[in-house]
Amino acid sequence: MQHQAATERIRRLREYYINNSPISVNREMVSWKSHRSLLLYNEGWMKSSSAQTSKLRRSMAEAYLMENTKPVIIPGELLVGQPNLAPFTPEEEKLYDKYMLANSFIPCRQGMAEHLAMDYRLLLEKGVNGILDIINEKLAGIDISNGLTSEKYEYYLCCKIELEGFAKLCESYAQCAFSLAQNAQGSERKEYLELYEMLKRVPLNPARTFREALQSVHMYTWCLYGIYSFGKPDTYLFPYYEHDIKNGIITENQAQELIDCFYLLTIPNMSAWATESLMLGGRDYNGNLVENGLTWHFLTAIEHTHTADPNIGFCIVDETSDDILYYVSKLIADGHCQPQVWNSDEISRSMLANGYDNSAANMFTISTCSEITPIGRSGISVSPYINLLSIFLNSFKKCSSSTSFEELQRLFEQDFQSYCDDIVLTENLYQLERSRNATDPMRTSILIHDCPEKGLSHENGGARYNHIQPIILGMQNVTECFNVIRKIVFNDRIATIDELKNAIENNYCGYEDLLSYIRSRVVHFGTCEDESNELAKYTSDVVINTFKKYTTFRGAKFIPGAFSYLQHEVFGKETPASPDGRMNGMPLNDGSCPVQGYDNLGPTLSVASTLKWEPSRFLGGTSVNVKLNSGVAPEKIKAFILAYIKNHGSQLQFNVVDTETLLDAKRNPSSYGDLLVRIGGYSDYFVKLSEDLQDEIISRSQNNL
Repeated sequence: MQHQAATERIRRLREYYINNSPISVNREMVSWKSHRSLLLYNEGWMKSSSAQTSKLRRSMAEAYLMENTKPVIIPGELLVGQPNLAPFTPEEEKLYDKYMLANSFIPCRQGMAEHLAMDYRLLLEKGVNGILDIINEKLAGIDISNGLTSEKYEYYLCCKIELEGFAKLCESYAQCAFSLAQNAQGSERKEYLELYEMLKRVPLNPARTFREALQSVHMYTWCLYGIYSFGKPDTYLFPYYEHDIKNGIITENQAQELIDCFYLLTIPNMSAWATESLMLGGRDYNGNLVENGLTWHFLTAIEHTHTADPNIGFCIVDETSDDILYYVSKLIADGHCQPQVWNSDEISRSMLANGYDNSAANMFTISTCSEITPIGRSGISVSPYINLLSIFLNSFKKCSSSTSFEELQRLFEQDFQSYCDDIVLTENLYQLERSRNATDPMRTSILIHDCPEKGLSHENGGARYNHIQPIILGMQNVTECFNVIRKIVFNDRIATIDELKNAIENNYCGYEDLLSYIRSRVVHFGTCEDESNELAKYTSDVVINTFKKYTTFRGAKFIPGAFSYLQHEVFGKETPASPDGRMNGMPLNDGSCPVQGYDNLGPTLSVASTLKWEPSRFLGGTSVNVKLNSGVAPEKIKAFILAYIKNHGSQLQFNVVDTETLLDAKRNPSSYGDLLVRIGGYSDYFVKLSEDLQDEIISRSQNNL
């Protein structure tokens, strides 16, 4: 496929979004005080006191928010929809102070919501009006004299209220485009009128064209004000693209510009430290290869936009062509940090082993960073984040020099079991509470099977799959702690357990020789040494096997993940020094990787070690970072990826940047504004990160292929 350069429109929009979006400029969570959505939602809640249930009241507040949202349309946009983040007026400041009182009694979110992928096909085929017809038919069929139908009645009524509010938002956008056209001339007027004609039709009605389909998907998603995955757009959008290309409605270059616009809209719509996601390639519901013109276009948009969002995964199967895999490798080699690569069939096998059916196992996506979720069938919750190293350190405190290695392992297993008993109870109570006071908009569940069929939201068990995915951080720190203790205490007899405990209690002050021995003389995990590999498998087995005994409030499994987005830095700050040579406050290992700097014999041995603990079992997500020197040939990256996948690896992601470049970017940030790096499951601009997180990325092993 021929790759054209990004158009002037795309370059101009990218510059505008990056330089004018408060989210992009500050790279901090935008204060809710500057975000009218909370003001309007709270105002709607206060005005909905007559609602019979809290869920109806939430849906009324959602509808009020959408009905009163002021449209934002930027000159040159081909697709529209974003929050109004302009500073509050004095009048709005007063209203904000008044309606913030609602926060004290609106039921708050318990546990993690969102993090799911909707099935957009119903929206595209029926439009909002068509879905409302279905909802109204469902409502008309309910026998309200039968009290057992009350929950279904509430569900359908909530959906109706929210969809009607959403329809008014769409109408407001259409009217805004028309008003802008009246004050414009020439080509600008023509574009606004085209935008108006599109917004009059979709998403209220079925999409007819590729542009209408993209607009429908984006409009439905952005006003949820949450973190959702776009699933696999090269499957559900392909019929619209194919139709338009065959019938001369758009050219390939025009289609590319639309997808570039679709990507860029994530800049004003996604807060820092969060990510919207999508998956490309792999297989469709029936197991057929997905690799078409849209797959190429969505990959090319990475090159054109060079943004941290959306977070893009690429699924590889045996039938994946060499040409597209080379292009994926070239994007990585060029420093875009996108896409992640996934062993599609390996993930599918793991999903099948965990009770998913074939179509769900084929059509999975990353829900945000790297959590695996089935598209349009998920009530899965990603929660909580667990500091495994902290649990290990509590076990280690109980030891003395008379403690055997096996006794230390048993203590750790018991303490982890006890910890999980507590957090499982908490997560199940959270699920129970969300079934009463769900915080996801009810219209989300309209596009999730089997919610409309059952008349239950995904938070009430309507979805087909309802696992909880606890995320384990510091797993390889624990592996390395066991590795160090076995070698320096029981094998080499360099120190006793009591001496090692004293060393970490003093942050290795006065124990510098011991610290040096740990860091430079111990053979570490990440070098594919048998003993440390065995300990990595042991640690991961403890995690997997412990969670096997639990079920969720909805009767589903707990399936852990082992990745980080930036939580390894957050947890690290509150975790004291540890036997693996980690100092007090230093970050935990980044995601699914060996301890930073310990995998110093090259990336091949590093990922060979990772394979030993079978990461595909961790459907809650893995993020295996590989840091390569600039100038690496795409062919070498391609060969590396294929070798990893052939050996049952599940996920890889790359930073292709020299350590010297990162150090210079710290000193001269103004010269490196576009330098993207992979953190955990997501990417961000290096110069916008905290200094601690910058240092963590610098500390990762630098390699050549």
